[in-house]
Amino acid sequence: MDVPEKRARAESGKAKGRAASRLFEPYRALGYIASSVPHSIQYRGQSAFVTAGIGRSFHVYDAEKISLLFVGPQFDADVCSVLSIGDETFVSAGGQVAVCRRGKRVDALESVNRGEISGLMQFGDYVIGTSEDNTVVIWERASREVFTEIEFVSESFRVTAVVHPSTYVNKIVVGSAQGTMQVWNIQSRRCLYEFKSFGSGVACMVQAPAIDVLALGLLDGRVLLHNVKLDRAVMQLAQEGRVTAIAFRTDDVPMMATSSAEGDVALWDLNNRRLVHVVQGAHDGAVAGMDFMTGQPLLLTSSADNSIKEWLFDGLDGVPRLLRQRSGHFGPPQMIRYHGDDGRSILSAGRDRALRFFSVFRDEQSAEMSQGSLERESRLRRVSVADLRLPQITHFASNAAMTRDWDDVLTCHQGSRNVHTWTVDRRAMGKYTLESPDSSIVRAVAISACGHFGFLGLASGAIEMVNMQSGLARRTFAGHAKAVTGIQADACNLRVYSTSLDGTLRAWDFATGEQVGCVELPSTPSRMAMHVEGGLLACACDDASVRVVDTESLRVVRKFAGHRNRITDLAFSNDGRWVVTGSLDSTIRTWDLPTGHMVDWFRVESVPVSVAFSPTGDFLATAHMDSVGIFLWANRAQFADVSLCQIDPASDGSDGSATGAALLALPTSAGLEDDEAEAGAAAADADADGGMYLAPEQLTDNMVTLSSLPKSKWQTLLSLATIKRRNMPEKAPRAPEQAPFFLPTVAGVEHHFDLTEPKSDKDVADAQSLESKIISVSTESALARILGRARETMAYGAVFDYLKELNPSAVDAEIRSLPVDDGLKAADTFLAAVTAQLRSKRDFELAQAYLQVFLTAFADIIKANAAELEPRLAKLRAECKAQWAVVDGLIRYSACMVEFMRTSQ
Repeated sequence: MDVPEKRARAESGKAKGRAASRLFEPYRALGYIASSVPHSIQYRGQSAFVTAGIGRSFHVYDAEKISLLFVGPQFDADVCSVLSIGDETFVSAGGQVAVCRRGKRVDALESVNRGEISGLMQFGDYVIGTSEDNTVVIWERASREVFTEIEFVSESFRVTAVVHPSTYVNKIVVGSAQGTMQVWNIQSRRCLYEFKSFGSGVACMVQAPAIDVLALGLLDGRVLLHNVKLDRAVMQLAQEGRVTAIAFRTDDVPMMATSSAEGDVALWDLNNRRLVHVVQGAHDGAVAGMDFMTGQPLLLTSSADNSIKEWLFDGLDGVPRLLRQRSGHFGPPQMIRYHGDDGRSILSAGRDRALRFFSVFRDEQSAEMSQGSLERESRLRRVSVADLRLPQITHFASNAAMTRDWDDVLTCHQGSRNVHTWTVDRRAMGKYTLESPDSSIVRAVAISACGHFGFLGLASGAIEMVNMQSGLARRTFAGHAKAVTGIQADACNLRVYSTSLDGTLRAWDFATGEQVGCVELPSTPSRMAMHVEGGLLACACDDASVRVVDTESLRVVRKFAGHRNRITDLAFSNDGRWVVTGSLDSTIRTWDLPTGHMVDWFRVESVPVSVAFSPTGDFLATAHMDSVGIFLWANRAQFADVSLCQIDPASDGSDGSATGAALLALPTSAGLEDDEAEAGAAAADADADGGMYLAPEQLTDNMVTLSSLPKSKWQTLLSLATIKRRNMPEKAPRAPEQAPFFLPTVAGVEHHFDLTEPKSDKDVADAQSLESKIISVSTESALARILGRARETMAYGAVFDYLKELNPSAVDAEIRSLPVDDGLKAADTFLAAVTAQLRSKRDFELAQAYLQVFLTAFADIIKANAAELEPRLAKLRAECKAQWAVVDGLIRYSACMVEFMRTSQ
């Protein structure tokens, strides 16, 4: 399999024209935390882990800090249910139940073809799920096979919940939407008992701390504690709204928590059978899952509002406080912008009436910008938290230049004449609420490049400049006849530029507020972006085109037309070369300013409503109409050579069919969608090569390469004599004390007596004879034997392979022990081996080190036999000179380049 095939993306939608975008690669999604799928908690020792479904994947969090640990793979359909057991996570999606381990899909339960599977539950060695066609399916967890199926044919019993009562062997209790319950034996597949209707459908069931007692949450808001053995009600409580989840404390406090579809959490004292407290607005959506941590006063809740929260019960009144949370938008973002110049932070305003801060690299730093003590005020005023939020943000501006000194964000809100300041450093609202001077609605805001001044664009057409530090008005720019749609200031605070519904772009003098120029645009501008360093303004107009204006001449220098519907947002690239636009036609297009052509475009399944280019140029961030996340696209031009050419915008048919744009799936939380495919391809390659990747010894024959051995292998060899002199003992070793003559000692570091029986004279003589034979056989060194074989075969690779395995002292001893009474055959062969190694251009530094040791040891012998060794020495001299010339040239070239770069700055 070649590299392009390994990098092929496995997408559900494929382009009919080009295979993918030339410039942008899906990277990852931000802001996905939880969904309406109930979470699953798994305990491993003292640690707890939370698994939450998010769209077509799942996340695994550490419950202690709600930090993200693993991200599951992407499935073909939305996740319906999750269940964590040990190291395995069972995920139901698209009618199949997949088995994942550490975020990777490893297996699947046997398919039953019964539609969506919900309500996954562990029952000993079994996994139980409820299918869409009203069947309870039971799998064996070890074999992954279906153990049995309990089918409910009658529509008078629609399964809604399943629970296993503690201590009941092979029995489950099944609740229905009609309000009745049945007890089933899964071994015999028989209904053992049926309860009378409770008058309302069963929404959820859990085991109570007491044996034989189940807690039932009903659709009408009642909570029943029912003894299933006696079929008798133990307690009945009631809350407002449908019961979505029930949990019991396990730290010896008789408390029960119930949640509602409105996001409230009710706390009940079971001893006194009374309501203790209601956490109103605990979540902004229905609470999907709720669990008390084992043995701790901690309540963990997850909700469809895209959040997970932990509540701590540390007060005497039993009222919990929010300990920690992890959340994202629960309404799609409408505007996103990078904050600061490092490209690490993104601000986002969504339909959930929240302003959020996202960290691109560290998810745990993401947070919602606080709007004050809304929870406390909601309790005092007895209203929901949602009613106290500010109206939806329609436009905002930020500047990090003075973020440590005063507020650095301005927001204007839907139908409001007020502008609020925010501080990113504290993740909260700022000190000032700025009002429109003429009581008209504020439509656009901006902050100067220095961070000292803010601009308010009003529906009346006026622009108000205020001081960000004091919040006082400084100047008014009047001249537009209709509402202002965009404001920008240049880098030097010389001019202010604005667009309006009156179809003009006007330039104002920053110091005096007087108009210094006006450009009549053929179509009404709805959005404006500015590249401050380049002095260019881009206006998105109602005719689905982008017009670029030069701020010096105030002339339209480029027009980009090609979108089939209204442009929703636009952004300049960090270097000012490209303009990226998103449109209601579901395409994201890139326009090249120098050539005036469209150079890239791709189609997405969801309409892009906002785009932002990173100040460092590495990512393009997008927000989409029906997605609560922020999606990052990697800029290919940052790490590869990208060939761009003109693309005809007319290649897209007017009927909306994609004939030239690639249909790309949105990025996922796991990063690149083909990570799993690449891992499989890498594993296949590893298996083909014996389980490991084998790097080539030399990339090309023309390259002089060094060895992969540590430097100490050859540097120590060159200084071995100095090291030996330094390590010589200062005093001679003392002889050990003599033992009694009748007790012989054993040689070693510590003194021990030899208590073995003395050997006979015959045994001693045989041992001495054998030792003399061994000595006589092994007088020739191993290196000499290898050189002898190399002389016969003319293959010298074994010489260096043997020397590489030795330590520096052993190498020195082997070279110095070469025989000289064999007619200098060993010395001649060693010189031939060094010459061959230099000629192969491998292990250059080792060859030089071994040669130096040899010349130092045999200098006198070589000099005395110079005539005999001259041919060999001549070849060695020529090869050394040639290879040294190559290495010396590379060293000189590198030194010159470094010196040039140092002096040129």
